Parts: sequence; C-alpha cells; structure tokens
Amino acid sequence: MNTKAVLIRWSLVLIVTMVGAFLARDVDLREDALDLLPSGAVEQDFTLLARLGLVNRIFISIDKAAMGEKQKQKLPDKELLSSAESVGKAFSASPFFKQVFYRLPEETNRFLYDQLWHHLPAFLGPADLREIEGLLAGDGLNKALIDNFVLLNSVPGIALKEQIRRDPLGFFNLVMKRLENLRGEIAVEVRDGYFLSKNGNSCLLWAESTVSLTDSQTAEKVQQEIDRILDENLTPGIEARIIGSLPHTLANARTVRSDLQRLLPLALAGLVILFLVAFRDLRALLVVMVPFLAAPAALGVVMLFHDTVSAIALGFGIVLLGISVDFAIHLFMGLSRGEDSRDNLLRKLQRPILLATASTLSVFMVLLFSQVPSHRQMALLAIAGISLASAFAWFLIPTLVKNKNRSNNSAHILLSRLSFSSPLRNFVAIPLWLLLVVSGLFAWPQLRYNGDLKTFDVSDPRIASQEKKFYESWGRKGEQSFIFSTGKSLSEALEKNDYINEALQARISGYQTIAFLLPSPVTQLRNIANWKAFWKMRHTSFMHDFQNGAIELGFSSIAFKPFFDWLAFEPEPISPENFVNSPLAPIFATLLRVPEHDVTGEPTKDEDLYLVATVVPESQVSEEILSAIEEKIPGVKVLSNASWRERVENLLRKDIIRLSGAAALLVFCMIICFFRSGRVVLAVLAPVLSALSAMAVFDLLTTRDLNLMHVLMGIMVIGLSVDYGIFMVCAMQEGISKTTVLAVSTCAASTLVGFGVLAFAVHPVLQSLGVTVLAGIGAAWPTALLVTPVLLGNPERAGE
Repeated sequence: MNTKAVLIRWSLVLIVTMVGAFLARDVDLREDALDLLPSGAVEQDFTLLARLGLVNRIFISIDKAAMGEKQKQKLPDKELLSSAESVGKAFSASPFFKQVFYRLPEETNRFLYDQLWHHLPAFLGPADLREIEGLLAGDGLNKALIDNFVLLNSVPGIALKEQIRRDPLGFFNLVMKRLENLRGEIAVEVRDGYFLSKNGNSCLLWAESTVSLTDSQTAEKVQQEIDRILDENLTPGIEARIIGSLPHTLANARTVRSDLQRLLPLALAGLVILFLVAFRDLRALLVVMVPFLAAPAALGVVMLFHDTVSAIALGFGIVLLGISVDFAIHLFMGLSRGEDSRDNLLRKLQRPILLATASTLSVFMVLLFSQVPSHRQMALLAIAGISLASAFAWFLIPTLVKNKNRSNNSAHILLSRLSFSSPLRNFVAIPLWLLLVVSGLFAWPQLRYNGDLKTFDVSDPRIASQEKKFYESWGRKGEQSFIFSTGKSLSEALEKNDYINEALQARISGYQTIAFLLPSPVTQLRNIANWKAFWKMRHTSFMHDFQNGAIELGFSSIAFKPFFDWLAFEPEPISPENFVNSPLAPIFATLLRVPEHDVTGEPTKDEDLYLVATVVPESQVSEEILSAIEEKIPGVKVLSNASWRERVENLLRKDIIRLSGAAALLVFCMIICFFRSGRVVLAVLAPVLSALSAMAVFDLLTTRDLNLMHVLMGIMVIGLSVDYGIFMVCAMQEGISKTTVLAVSTCAASTLVGFGVLAFAVHPVLQSLGVTVLAGIGAAWPTALLVTPVLLGNPERAGE
C-alpha cells in the first residue's frame, strides 16, 4: 500500500473522529445512580418520593461527643443548643439547602394560642366532642376547676393565669396532642423549640438538598458544604452524625474511584506487557488503539438522540467498545503472520470478522429495548462504537502491516500443538467440557435471582456505625408506606387526605398525617356544624354548673369571662393557604408540597399538583387497608418502601431475563443461518456453553445469587464467547487456524487482564463484573482452542 493511500485512510478516519468529538463537545454527564432504575411507572413513583423530599433529605444529629455520661452532664446544654442554632442558621443561609428545620419558629406559640384559638372548633372532630362530653359529665367539671385553682395558687400558675382564664377545660390540648402525629417514630422531645433526644444529649436537624444526592458530583459539593458549616459552627465537645442517601452515594462513588485508581494501572500495565509479548512489535500498541478512535464518533451519535448521557452508560459503553479490539488483533496477526498474500488473507478474514461483528451487535441491539435508560444509552453507544471500530480496524490495520513476521514464538507453537495435534483434546478436553456443561445444567436451576438493589451498595463500617448511634438516640424507623393525595387545589388534596384519615383512624395507629391539624374546608365546616349542635343542647346547663362551681371554689364571677365570650363567638374555618404560610409551615413541609407558580399564579408544570402525604408503618394489616383505600379514592396513590423496591427488582429481573434470553436466541438463530450445520453450530457455540456453565457453577459455589451485573455482563460474555467460536471455525475452514489460535488467545487474555483485575475490587458492582468475566471467559477460551476443533472434525465435511 503506497504512502498516499495510507494518508488518505488515516485522514478520513481522523476526520470522522474529529466530527464526533465536535458533536460530543458539550456532553452533559450524569453520575446518578437513579439511571439504573426502570423508566415508566417506577420512575413516576420515584418522582413522587423525590418531590416530597424523601430522596434528598439529610438528617443531622448534633451530639455531645463520645464520652462518659458524667462528662456529658458536665457539658452545658447551652453548648449543644447554641451549636444546633448556629448550624441550623448556616444551613438556612446556604444555597445548597431548603426546608431546613432545626427549631420551631419563635412566633409558633403566639400563633397557636392567639390565632388558632379562634378557629379551634373547626379542628375538633366527633372523637374530640366525645372526649369533651366525658369531661363535662359527672365530676369531670369540678375536677378541672379544682386543678385550675391549685395551679393558679402555685408559682408556675402565675404565668399561666390568662391561659387558664381563656381555656379552663384544656380544649386546646386536644389539638396540641396531634402534633405527635407528625413526629412519627422519632423519639423527639421539644424543649425551647429545639428537638432533643430523651436523654437530652442530642439535638436533631433535618434539611432537603437543592441538588440531587444520588448524583455523586453534586453529592460531593453538598458534603463539602456540610463539612464547612460543621467546622465553623460546632463548639468543642460537640459532634455531628449524618444519615440519609448522601453518605451512601459518596461511599459508593469514592469506593469505585479508589478501585479504579488502584486497579486500572495494573490492568493497563498487564495489557501493554501482554500485547508486546504476543505481537513482538511496538506497532501493537497502535493496533489496539485504532478501535478507540471510534469512541468520540460513537458518543456524538448518542448525543443526537439524548440531551444528557449517563456516566454509567458512558463508562460501560467505552468498556464494551473494547470488544472491537479483538477484530483489530485478528487482522494484524493474520496479515503479519499469515502464510498467504495480503489479498487472500483479507478475503479469509472478512467472513469471520463480519460474522463476529454481526453477532456482537445483535447482542447489544436487544438492550435497546431495555426499560432502564442507562442500558439503552449503553447499547446505542456500543452499537455505534463497535460498528465504527470494526470499520476503522478494517480500514487502518492493513496500513500498519509493513513486513511479514513469520517467526513463531514458543507460546504460538505450544498453543497450536494443544489445539490441533495434542491427544489432550480427545482424552482430557472433551470429557472435562462435557462435565462442565452437565454441571452447569445442574447449577442453573439451583441459582436464584437476587434483585435487591442494596447488594450494589458498598459496605462501609463507618456509615453503619453512624447510623447505629443515630438510631440509638432517635429510635429506628421500620418500613413505611406513603399515601399520596393530589389535587389541582390545596382544598381538593386535603379533602382526599381527610377521607384517608377517616379510613385509617379506627384501624391503624402510629401513622403520620396533617389531617388533624389541617383538615380541608369541607371537613372544617362539618366540624363547626357539629360543634354548634353539641353546645346548643348543653350551653345553658353547662354555664350554670360551671359558674356555680367556680364561685364555690373562690373564683370571681368574671374570672372566666374570656372563656364564656369565646364560647359565644361564631366559629369560622381557617383558610388552608393561610395555615400553610403560618409559623407551622416547617412542620408540614415533610408531608405537604405546594406547586411552584409563575408570576401569573399558574403552576409552572401541568403535572405539578398539590401533594399531601400520609405515612403509615408497614404491616400485613396496613397493606390490605391501603390497597382498599387506593381503589376507593380517586387521585390517591399508595407507595410502599418494601413493595416499591420489590417492584423495581421484579421489573429489572424480568427485563434482564427477557433481554438475555432474546440475545441468546438471536445469536443462536444467526449462527444457524450462517453455518447451516448442526455440527458446526455446536462447535461455534461450545465456548458459549462453557462460559454460561462456568458462571453458573461459580455462583453456585459462592453466593448462589445472580444479580443485575452478573446477567448484564453475562450478555457481554456471550458476545465474546461466540466470537471465539466463530473465529476458530472460520479459521479451520479457511486454512488460517494457526494465526487465529494466537489471536483468539491474545483477545481472551486481554479480556481477562482488563476485566479480571476488577475481581479484586472492593465495590460489589465492580467485583461482580470481574468474577463474571473471569469465570465466563476463563472457560470459553480453552474451549475454543481445545473443544471447538474436535467438535468441528473435518472442516471440509463440516462446511458442506
């Protein structure tokens, strides 16, 4: 090939690469773990959880440092509270956080006892009226008056004089008790507006991040901001513990980064050594780089269809693109070591490379139909990249072969003898292969698919210790279910929430709801009507009995005039919007979300409705009740933590099993169409059977579990394994088997080195990738060399 032709070929490839780099210049990468979730209904469910703030919420426990109880008692409480105050204010001022809640607003009590008191009848339901009726019956009224008299003649009673005059029977306590319905299972006590643990050694703060905490890039920024705030605002002797999704996101991202920084240099060094030894030519390093010139162009293709690209998909896609290195290796070794003319060698290599490319692309084409967005992006990137890389290799590798290198190293000679002349094939390899396949057939039914997404979460002892200490102070929450009520108006959403509360009230306890503190206007009007009817029958007798009892105890005749005036006052409902904008708004923030509006007052998004949530502890009883509620009340959505995870896991399992089955079937049909002989098909697929059997046996002997990464990488292993079979069969039929043996061995060894090091990773996802490839390719490689030639038999007869 003359110099001009070489320059033209390289120029054309570089132009395509540069165009691709231009298209991908503004690529927006997302490092979000949520890209591994199925789209559709599951994605919508997750949006509800995210909108309620559950995904990006951070809990911070500000504690007296780890010391003895006596030392903790010596540390003044004011140090703890001042730290909580400073940290809370710093969080509120930070652009990284919203809905910061560390203390009840100072005006909370004034709002409760001044404004809310006038609307109290609107909040009292039938159960409250029954309790009031019990208080008025028998000696209840006299006991209440006696208790008030004793309290007023004590030191604490002096400050409570006006409150007792206005509410001598404690009607307001009926509403105040309902604040506990918003506390849930957190063992918190309110002191001076702060949220303290029962032992008083910890103060609770929680906030919602304004950026995604499942994205490792933004999570790092949030953590840096938290570290800065804590360093600047915690006094000596005070420490902070953080729980939520943030520590887990960072632990996973940092572990992956650490694994790659530690293992990739080893893999790179191993690959360089392998290629130099196998090729004995410095051009080998350029050969293996040729397919990666397709990466920018492949990314440019993806950018034509997607605004953002998942970093997970990009990472896996580039790795999968490395499969096409096998084609470059076969071309270079065939042209540089083959005993024939260049044109004849290219003709003989054309068929296996086209077949291998087609089979590999078919494997990834099925991923285009995955329900997981990152899988679809990964598939598109791999398809575009492998197609271009194969073309680039075919276009450029011939320009790198200058002279024939007919020297056969010892490895080449040994591999050739093992494959074609050693009795090892018949007496050892075939029986071992059959034993492996039978073992695989036995192992596969014994395995179970473990779709638990927690298996992909790195085990971090420090996070586990922090969470344990947090739960010791604040109590541990069990699994929870969320009942979402939506509406175009706040009143509509609250009315549905009232129906939910009525359905739960008599059958479930310990749930969190705002229905008691913020009923809908319809419910408020009904409560007021019931209040009027209640007092219409009792007002005269009550006034007589109460006034006489008070005078007998020594109270003046006008002592309780504020209370009597309040009873005579016409009760009114309170506007939900005014209530939401009151000092109690932070309390509702965890259960109520109001849509953002533009300057005209219209919602910024059509689907952005008012959202009210009720949180119910999960149990078998609650599951049945909640299912009935969802069916009966339109616009109500029930979402359970456990059932949602189970649903995600089931969707992923069905998706990956469907796709892997389709990939295997497509490859099988393609091989049959190409070779049209049962014996040849078996020879081609022998490495695939070995790979699948080895992976099954390995999993059976270790975890007995198959997870998403096992199956996903299993699809890749199928693509690689069938390529080995294709190249060996075609090589024997075309008479270029000796160079193909070394090429297949080099390809398999490079895959084992490149991926195999991941078996030593700490992160479970990377480790799953490594062990899957080690087991699968580790079995497929010797099968292609030792078993495929035996199964093929006479290549001329087999090809008929």
